[in-house]
Amino acid sequence: MTVTLHGREAELAKITRTLERVGSRVGDPAGAVVMLHGASGAGKSALAEAVIAVATQMGFQTFRTACEPFHEGMSYFPVRELVRQITQGRPAGEFVATQFGAASSEVEMAAVSESISADPSSRREAIVATFTNVIMGAYRHGDAQPKILFVDDMEHLDAGSADALICLVSRLAEGPVVILGAYRSDLVADATHPVRPVIASARRMEGVYESHEIRGFDRLGFRSLLEALLGGRTDLPDAVTRKLFDETEGNPLFTRELIRMLCSPDPRSGRVSLRQDGDVWLFEGDIGSWDIPDSVEEVIASRLNLLDVEERRELELAAVVGRRFAFAVLHGLMEAGEDELLQDLEKFLDIDLIRELQTSDESFEFSHGKIRDVLYSQLSGLRKRRLHAQVADVISNLRASSNEDWDALIGEHLYLAAKPVEAFPYLLRAARNAQATGAASEAAALFTKALESSEAVVFEGDDSRASIQLELVNAHIASSEMEEAGRLLAQLTDVAHVPSVRVVALDLLGDVLLFEGETRQALEAYEQSRSLAESLGDTVALCEVLCDLAELHGRQYEQHAGLLPAEAERHRRQYVDHVDAAFEMHRELPPGPLRARTLRNKAKLSRVSGDFATAESLYRQAIDAVDRRVASHRFLVPYAKALRRAGKPADALRYIERVIAWSAQVGSARSQAIGWQYKATFLMTAGADGNSFAEANAAAERALHGHQSIGYVQGIRETQIVLGEIALRMGDRERALEWLRSAASAEAREAREVLEVISAELDANGEEDRAAVIRGALEENAAAL
Repeated sequence: MTVTLHGREAELAKITRTLERVGSRVGDPAGAVVMLHGASGAGKSALAEAVIAVATQMGFQTFRTACEPFHEGMSYFPVRELVRQITQGRPAGEFVATQFGAASSEVEMAAVSESISADPSSRREAIVATFTNVIMGAYRHGDAQPKILFVDDMEHLDAGSADALICLVSRLAEGPVVILGAYRSDLVADATHPVRPVIASARRMEGVYESHEIRGFDRLGFRSLLEALLGGRTDLPDAVTRKLFDETEGNPLFTRELIRMLCSPDPRSGRVSLRQDGDVWLFEGDIGSWDIPDSVEEVIASRLNLLDVEERRELELAAVVGRRFAFAVLHGLMEAGEDELLQDLEKFLDIDLIRELQTSDESFEFSHGKIRDVLYSQLSGLRKRRLHAQVADVISNLRASSNEDWDALIGEHLYLAAKPVEAFPYLLRAARNAQATGAASEAAALFTKALESSEAVVFEGDDSRASIQLELVNAHIASSEMEEAGRLLAQLTDVAHVPSVRVVALDLLGDVLLFEGETRQALEAYEQSRSLAESLGDTVALCEVLCDLAELHGRQYEQHAGLLPAEAERHRRQYVDHVDAAFEMHRELPPGPLRARTLRNKAKLSRVSGDFATAESLYRQAIDAVDRRVASHRFLVPYAKALRRAGKPADALRYIERVIAWSAQVGSARSQAIGWQYKATFLMTAGADGNSFAEANAAAERALHGHQSIGYVQGIRETQIVLGEIALRMGDRERALEWLRSAASAEAREAREVLEVISAELDANGEEDRAAVIRGALEENAAAL
């Protein structure tokens, strides 16, 4: 029986036109995103295979991967798999160097992605940027082939890989790349599913996104579907066609599997119900006694029951490995010789149970996820546990030859094998690795499983159940799962816990409360943490909470400046005291994010107070304490602000350009908008004529558009202030007031109030020269205002 694509001609034709556009490199953007979605078995995979075949004929390079539950915790698994295929196993940094040059910022970015000194957020950005650089680098020079990247089973997409795809989407103007995705609609209905922001990012780009809902066939098209699946004309009674449709509801996978069953000899009678006579298919069964299974799963199970015991065992082992399985792993699980296993795999290929993947690790996958699901679901719990243990053992022996971190995969199999003590160290290492690379959602899932596995574990060193719960809280906070974090913290802040746990838990509780807008309660939690840290003599905990207190009071000071002077002054004193207290401890801290934070806070205080030389030095130290190759706005923008105030506008602009370049690589709209915002600011303050102010205004408008596209309120407001200042410098007072009034708080209605509030805020943030321009306008127009 020949299986062909049927009934999807319209979808295939439209996607083909998209491939033609991308392949011809005509239009902007150069790439496209095509999503196939629908119910399981509706035909998404068949259409995707047809698309890949067409793309191959057109000269596209084709790469494919799939997401699946067994890769839970393997941060960025689909991304890593695509990178491995494109680079043919070479280290990403080495591959990027051949495309962009050994001294390029892209190579630097690849190095940051592996840096243990870079903060998790920067590593996450570097990982997603390097993924995109690997894909897009070929288009920097010459006429490289267009690419199509197929990501199947996206209902299991992890958050880190979603970020990488969003980055790739944002850079589709750079080269002819098509992202082809397939997912089950019913499993991505939740608005928080990682697939949703990928789709949203593609939709925001004009001419990039197309979506195809794949449904089952209706009655009118069902007979032709049967002929397509059978590969010839049919002469079937209407009653047979009606019964087939009623049972399958037009689902192509269900129909295909049912036809396969009817074409196979009945195990009881040896007869076949469907046979081909010449070029016509006939029905010779007894429809009255026809026992059709109730579901596609039951049909698949009936077909699998035709296999002999050893063949069935091989497929069961493969199902435990996952939707995809490497030959080396399956061979390691089998007692059979290599030739015997290859013969069986070739039989499975012939009867379309599996398909061979064109990958360097000699891998296969089940031709449909349902086949794998049926095999796995029919195993007893005991058998599953035994097989998962075997898989974990084989992968452990093979991992030495792999460049991937398999801790999560081994830990998952041991976890499913009900071997908690053995699973625990793998899961804990994988969780910490995910946390270090900014994959907070995956880290949270792994920490949770590690804790579930820790009941019989004898802890060593600094680890304890409570300390791991604190790491889980951090993961929840990083992934904005504040309810879960708060639930755990309610337990960990209880006096029953040892002080070393409570001091950290109280500080984290302050973070959660601050996120929820509960400033007063956050201050109380921070103060309790500080008091406890002081009594314990815990330098790290004390320094952490002092930084939190400093930053909270600093924000309160800036917000109240110009509105509530007495309240602002109270916060300013607290801010200064906490910054200085944390800074006194910085030499006792190892290089890393906390040391960088103490230095950066002190640098800002020096900048605001006018000590620019000290601020420059401290900012450089802060950057070096983390990783000087990181060009995130979090590190370089404040440094550039100090350089500008120190009278070094060219140096300041150079660092802002680094921020913009970094942000463009990582596809961060927020960081890019911030970069353009400060480029506008620096051009404005250095400007001396209409042309320079016009250039600054264009940069500010670009920043404002970026902030508005993502709804970044603070960025919108700060950029409106810049636009108002530019208008003032150009003599357009009416336009200036319009911008500044938009930026000012609701309490400031009159023009004078607006200018006073804005100038006071700029003063509070160390931007005295900008504040002076506002005050000058206030004085010059005193009568009119």
